[in-house]
Amino acid sequence: MSNLWPSRAAQDGAQSLTPTQDVADTGEVADMAGEIEQHELPPVPAPPLSRPPLQRNALQGAPPAAPMAPPPANGPPNPTDSLSLQQLRHIVAEFNRSEPVAYDFEYTDLGPHAEEIDEWFNYQLPQWVRLSAAQRAFKWHWQHEFRAQDEWDDADNDTRARFIQAAIAGVQSNDAALRNASIGKLVYLVLGRWNDTAMSNATPGDSRSVASISQLQAIKAGVECLTSLEGLPVIWEALRNSFEVHWSGEPLGQHNNVQEAQDELMNLMTIMYIAIQETLSDPEDMSSTHGKLLELKPSLVDYMFTATSKLRWDEHNTMPQTHIFLLFWKSILLVFGGSNELKAIKEATNEMGDKAAGKDTITASPLDYHVFRQEITSKYPAYVPPQPAIPLEADNTSLLPPLSNQVSRNNGANGIIPAPPQIQSGGTSILDQPVHIATPAPSPPPSPSVGGKGGKKQNYQTNQNFPFMYPPLDATSNSAGGKGPAGLQNALVGRKWEGSDIPASILEAGELFSTRVRMTRATRQLWEERERFLKFERGYDSNDDDDNDDIEDLDLNELSLEEQEILKEVRAETKAEEKAKGPSAAEPEIDYGPRPEALTEKDKQRLVAVERFYRDALPHLQSLVIVLLRPILLNVTAVVAQQPQQGPPGMGRGNNPGMNGGPAGNRQQQQQQQQQQQQELPGQNAPRAPTPELSLEEVDAARTREITSKAMTGILILLLKWLRVSHVLKFEYMTQLLLDSNYVPLVLKLFAHQDVQQVVDSKMDRAENSFFHFCNLLSKSRDKAAAEMEQDDDDLEESEDEAAPPPIKRRRSPPSQQTQEEDGDGRSDDQCSTRPEVDELGYPLSSLPMEPITDFSRRNFFSLINYLRVMQKICKNKAHRNLLLVQYKSSTILRKSLKVPQPDLRLYTLKLFKNQVPYCGRKWRQSNMRVITAVYLHCRPELRDEWLAGSDVDAEVDAALPLEQALRSLTHWLNIRRYPDKIAPDIRAAMREEQDFFSRELEKVDMSWPDPGVDDGMSELEHVEGW
Repeated sequence: MSNLWPSRAAQDGAQSLTPTQDVADTGEVADMAGEIEQHELPPVPAPPLSRPPLQRNALQGAPPAAPMAPPPANGPPNPTDSLSLQQLRHIVAEFNRSEPVAYDFEYTDLGPHAEEIDEWFNYQLPQWVRLSAAQRAFKWHWQHEFRAQDEWDDADNDTRARFIQAAIAGVQSNDAALRNASIGKLVYLVLGRWNDTAMSNATPGDSRSVASISQLQAIKAGVECLTSLEGLPVIWEALRNSFEVHWSGEPLGQHNNVQEAQDELMNLMTIMYIAIQETLSDPEDMSSTHGKLLELKPSLVDYMFTATSKLRWDEHNTMPQTHIFLLFWKSILLVFGGSNELKAIKEATNEMGDKAAGKDTITASPLDYHVFRQEITSKYPAYVPPQPAIPLEADNTSLLPPLSNQVSRNNGANGIIPAPPQIQSGGTSILDQPVHIATPAPSPPPSPSVGGKGGKKQNYQTNQNFPFMYPPLDATSNSAGGKGPAGLQNALVGRKWEGSDIPASILEAGELFSTRVRMTRATRQLWEERERFLKFERGYDSNDDDDNDDIEDLDLNELSLEEQEILKEVRAETKAEEKAKGPSAAEPEIDYGPRPEALTEKDKQRLVAVERFYRDALPHLQSLVIVLLRPILLNVTAVVAQQPQQGPPGMGRGNNPGMNGGPAGNRQQQQQQQQQQQQELPGQNAPRAPTPELSLEEVDAARTREITSKAMTGILILLLKWLRVSHVLKFEYMTQLLLDSNYVPLVLKLFAHQDVQQVVDSKMDRAENSFFHFCNLLSKSRDKAAAEMEQDDDDLEESEDEAAPPPIKRRRSPPSQQTQEEDGDGRSDDQCSTRPEVDELGYPLSSLPMEPITDFSRRNFFSLINYLRVMQKICKNKAHRNLLLVQYKSSTILRKSLKVPQPDLRLYTLKLFKNQVPYCGRKWRQSNMRVITAVYLHCRPELRDEWLAGSDVDAEVDAALPLEQALRSLTHWLNIRRYPDKIAPDIRAAMREEQDFFSRELEKVDMSWPDPGVDDGMSELEHVEGW
């Protein structure tokens, strides 16, 4: 490796020409003399080989000036010391060069519009029967009831409006047959009237779907027509009624059989899904539909959350789980918003405002700056660094409340009144503190830790943590007595130190650190809740204090003390009456950030919607998490069940488990087996083993699992992001539920039993079984094209000129099915053999394709990235959870994800590695240095980044579980305080009992008197001196 620095000789020469500042300060006269001598003397010849002898009793003159370095020779440069011009040009050319993209994938909230619509439909026969019935109902009513002789496109607007209004009115009918027919007509309308608009040869160029442009335009027009005629509220009410019928335990209701009830529910959900999807794909043109959907009562998100959480009790799997997930996911995107809306709200609610640093600026958290201040003040007690953004206590290393399980707080001897032995001390009393809160003592600076490994100071080594007790003197120190050696030093130097007592490097570090502190919304919210919790813990009631402040603000000089007491009693009675009436329907407490005027009305409505969602969903969030994690368990079961099939040779494409149990065979193993067979039979072409294909039912099951995983991960990542924007403790509560429901081991098990590269290459979509292919088969344009082809064949047969060449057909003849399968197998094998793969650092192990690969599974990429993102949000900055990752040996499992050349997948994999590196041993680090290097290259650092060499890992491990418990306690307290009507009554009663601090202290005194159940009959207070 070539050295990037110049040679040592060049550096020495440069230094000899320019004296340093220190030399100029201490020996100015000597330097001037040297310079004069150097200018007057002629050029000095080469120095002699021997050293000149010293003469006794004689003054020695100044040594001759050193000769200047000779010019470098024109020989070839040394490759080990410097870079050649060619190497430098090569580095400059490669520096800003963009890396080739392996996969044509960009992480977005939604995929292509046509593919999103196609994923709503499965490959099962009952669905095609239901859609065909919807088409027949539309055609029959259009031709018979309205006696319309014209086609739909040729009819006037009034005729079409009356037809749709009649269908909307039929949706509200109590007659099941009429209601099903009316719903079917609207389904055919919003799906684009495929019989009139579908064209197999008019598909979008950038889509892998076979959807025609004319049908997509008709879908959009149908949704707009339904919106303009006020049909969406009617459909929404009918959908809620259908859900209620299924939840009541009598799915038949007014229907003749169960299938009719299922068809009605699916048709209503299809209409709502298409309306939402069209709005998301083009929100500007569909603004009227967007407004109508947001005005629905109850809200789309709230009701679909209820429908999703109720799947926990659906033991017979009668509800369409995948479609409910998809509708819930798209409802969140519609009501709350996606990545763009999240980014806009984050910028508007930024705590730093215009002073916010960009992504390229390395910043630090307020907690990091607090630790830095403590370390600097312990080494330099005279230094007063800039004030922190959060006034943390000196000994605190976390923003969470002080730990309640510390020995100093649980020790009864530290308090005035010891706790009785039957009661477990929770550290909630201020009397348990060594120093009473009324007379606080100043906190001394933390003592510096002993240097060296294991607390043992090494010999002949300066302790770097020891305080610098004697800084240089400045002008203010001249009047201080007892200067001692410092005064002698001042006299010898002959000058006074200018500046502060603290070295300039320390001052610069403090200023730099303080200006790079990043105060986030989550940090500020956590600090405020911590302060409220500590006040509540010490018996301080903010509500009562606010009432007293209101009374004291009044002009009560003319009132006597008795009248003031009466006024307070009246105020207390009024407050009691308000509490007796139940919880008020006031607007929820919403945090708009430091600059509410920077938020738009839509952004405020989104924050209000998130607040209301959390308030209503709080009792059922556990059910939602269980329902959402159930597909992961099913996927793991499907993958594990298909793994034994990989063993025998001859297993073809479509039998090895990919993502969610889908087929993605091990092609390399198959190729090696075929090569061995050909070597065993030289001179003969070994017959190709038959490749058994999956049945349509198996393909549809694997595809359904992939779509379910896509919707489920989309729901989780969006809920976590929006809850964090609303309030950080809401986000923490959601992550706690995910952690307690075994999200981490389930996802790690899923990644362990599947090959990520095979998952990406898994393709479960079949164009010949898709919804748009079904529409193309039933379109009129296909019938016309078939008639034209038959007419051409008839003309050919009737032609008398048999020698004429056959006519050129307007359509290419489709190849045989066998040829397609063989070509598909060969193409898949070639692609797998040239599948791009990179190492831990991101360097390709094989040549990357010249153009990005487009033949891969987009939804599997989306699901894999979301799995890792959710796990990262659960474990980030949580020592206890990162220790779980180490315990599960996740590094071995996650290492496979680094082989796929996709930036987002690699980034979140490296972030998970970065979280657990501090808790891994030295042997692991030595064997994973390439991964550690990749973390340095790709993960954004912080100003105080000690993830590789933690300062005190043992202390972090010891405090991991208490900090996790403190976070859970604070989160639980927030839910009880802000949403008391959503919490169990016994918990609310326990909270009211514990609210009064003095009542708890009196209860502690009363409980310490003699108890009949005690054998000795003595109280603990009798053993204390003075009682």
